[in-house]
Amino acid sequence: MQKLITGSLVAFGVFVGQAMASEVYLTDFAKDNNIFTDLNQQFPNTGAGVPGSGVGVPNASYIYNPDTYSSANLTLSGTALVNNGIDFDLTSNASGQDFEQLTGGQTLTIPVNLSDVSSVYILAAAYFGTSANITFNGSSTSETFSNVSFPDFNGGAGSGGINNKSAVNGSLTDNLYDQTALIVQDVGAGGTGNSTNGAFNFYDLTEASFFLNPSFAGQTLDSITITSNGNTSLILGITALQTTATPEPSAFVPLGGGLLGVLAFGRRFKRQSRTV
Repeated sequence: MQKLITGSLVAFGVFVGQAMASEVYLTDFAKDNNIFTDLNQQFPNTGAGVPGSGVGVPNASYIYNPDTYSSANLTLSGTALVNNGIDFDLTSNASGQDFEQLTGGQTLTIPVNLSDVSSVYILAAAYFGTSANITFNGSSTSETFSNVSFPDFNGGAGSGGINNKSAVNGSLTDNLYDQTALIVQDVGAGGTGNSTNGAFNFYDLTEASFFLNPSFAGQTLDSITITSNGNTSLILGITALQTTATPEPSAFVPLGGGLLGVLAFGRRFKRQSRTV
């Protein structure tokens, strides 16, 4: 399913035009464990399974939006620090596994093959806390975001979560956001790998948002490579945002907040999506 959204766009401080944005769920990546059974039963998941078994419901799907998700033991006001309206499609494979564990030094490559991708969002966590390097491989360029923090799913963000942003890779505006998407306080799989008999603690998920270099406009994003540094990274969901604009030369806008206008546009809309 795909829904295009149109609206006014400041295109790098030059023209006001019409833009179309669509979310694309990237679900075609390896998975080797199950959220419900081996992380936390209050987390968004693709269905129930035997606790500690690592498998759940085969070939299932769940659309997760941090803004609207509800469970019995949420601890953050408004359910989350993230409020950008991005959804994730959590999907399980034929064995009922719906997330991937990347040990230290291990790399996961996700095929994308989409044009005009302006931003990418990753739903993640870690065992014991770690960082990851994420490289976006385009048809004529690439961009790497290094040492992106993935806190421990078992209490790593504490009771208040994280809400960080930074300008990296020479960007003049913030292009990397690292935010808590969810915190619940209950019994999870911390220390046991069994979602019913681990530690009673704050359990959290993290959303990392990447605003790509403008050079990606007009080219194809071929793939994304995630490399875990040190401890194990957990990859639950990935969503790409495609944005295309048609300038209207009669509507000139002075230079000065152009890129901010692009980012503001991207954050205003509620989007429905398609899956690849």
